[in-house]
Amino acid sequence: MSIREFVSKHPLLILMLTASIWALAFQGSRGLLEPDEGRYSNVALQILQHDDWISLYRNQDSLHFTKPPLTYWAIAASVAVFGHNEWAVRLPMALAFLLSVWLTYQLGKCFVPKRPWLPALFLLGAPVPYLASNTVNTDGVLAAMLTLAMACFVKARFAGGGPRWLDAMWLAFGLAFLTKGPPALLPVAVVVVFELWHRNARSLLRPLGLAAFAAVGFSWYGLVIARHPGLLDYFLGHEVYARIATDTHARNSEWYGAFKIYVPVFLLGLLPWLAVWAKQKLTGTPAPAPLPPMQARFLWLWLLLPLAVFFLSQSRMYLYVLGLFVPACILLARRLQDWRIGPGAQIGIALWLLLLLSVKGMAPALLEGNRKDSRAFAEAIKPMLPGHPKQIIFVEDMSRNGLNLYLRTNIKKVSFEAQPKPISDSAYDSSLAQELAQPADRRLFIMKRETEPAFLAGLQSSGRKPLKLGEWIEKKTPSDRDRMIYTLEDEFAPH
Repeated sequence: MSIREFVSKHPLLILMLTASIWALAFQGSRGLLEPDEGRYSNVALQILQHDDWISLYRNQDSLHFTKPPLTYWAIAASVAVFGHNEWAVRLPMALAFLLSVWLTYQLGKCFVPKRPWLPALFLLGAPVPYLASNTVNTDGVLAAMLTLAMACFVKARFAGGGPRWLDAMWLAFGLAFLTKGPPALLPVAVVVVFELWHRNARSLLRPLGLAAFAAVGFSWYGLVIARHPGLLDYFLGHEVYARIATDTHARNSEWYGAFKIYVPVFLLGLLPWLAVWAKQKLTGTPAPAPLPPMQARFLWLWLLLPLAVFFLSQSRMYLYVLGLFVPACILLARRLQDWRIGPGAQIGIALWLLLLLSVKGMAPALLEGNRKDSRAFAEAIKPMLPGHPKQIIFVEDMSRNGLNLYLRTNIKKVSFEAQPKPISDSAYDSSLAQELAQPADRRLFIMKRETEPAFLAGLQSSGRKPLKLGEWIEKKTPSDRDRMIYTLEDEFAPH
């Protein structure tokens, strides 16, 4: 059997082998970047340090409930198995991407039966979903869970899979809700609107499926709300209302913010496939047979209804639309199902995939000197340390939560003045005076150069004596980015 015959007979095997190599390669080649990778990894590591899989912590003094726990659980389990390293921390995102590619192939059997592998290839070669799988985030896991739910619905609705697939759909929606909360309800709305449109909404009322959705999606919320009074108001006010209706989170809330964020994401994120489609349109290539109306309606609803909500919301980030690349790739693949992929196109596809892989491989060199690289920061300050710190405290400065992975220590942030502290997502863990009143605990204090005088004044008023360990100077940035490293006298003395 020739190589071409083998590929034509086993497209899924070739696709998944390629996707596995591409997704898993270079996952540990660069350090964690602040703030997102550091924060997500730190919360996951706190699960292992506290041995508490229900309450989520930023450190021993501060709770952190900005996201539900499924992604944190996956990261914590991966680290427990594979060790404290970046590859283990990013593994769940790579596996979520592989699951999305496999599910997109399964969806291709229904919507692009002539070439079911084509939408999966488009997703593998889409820069935004692919490169997002190399970062620590919740959106990749959410996209995989939502794609799983929609694949189950398609199996029940379009492929004669039977009503048990609707139960599986509700279970997958529960996993999605346990990943990111309310955004998981947008595809639920798609399914409900679609079935109302076709007067078939009663079919969704599956007692077993709805029970599975409630048990998986809401049980954790019930546990933590019962354990931490006031958390329900935080979830509804800070995490739902504030994100949708206000600019509290300062995430591109301007009237043009959606165009600035989402239009480039799709235009660049669907290269080069969007360019192939545009070329065919310009050259007058005959369009393939259209999708059956019900299938087209479902796919366009899946893409446009959530996108409309993201446009209207006041909180907008690039990866919020990650799950919408699956219907976009399916729609593109359907339009390109008759695309003649000759030797030249095959070479072009191979070169494009190699380019994406090389971007991952070159990331450490491209990011060298990045001030948000926690690995580089940890390596720079290690020679200064008199021993293993139990706490690293940032004084009126950005917390580098990723240091927990490298130094296995608690990360805190303090202010010069006492401030109100909400139940979760607090800007500061305490004031400097409150921290200094605590017993010696092998603490490091890190601050910008310009805040050093205020820090020393605070020590003097509290009667504590400073011990300067050194300075970390960023050569590529102005001097006000320099960091001063302190401890207190006798802080690292034997106890």
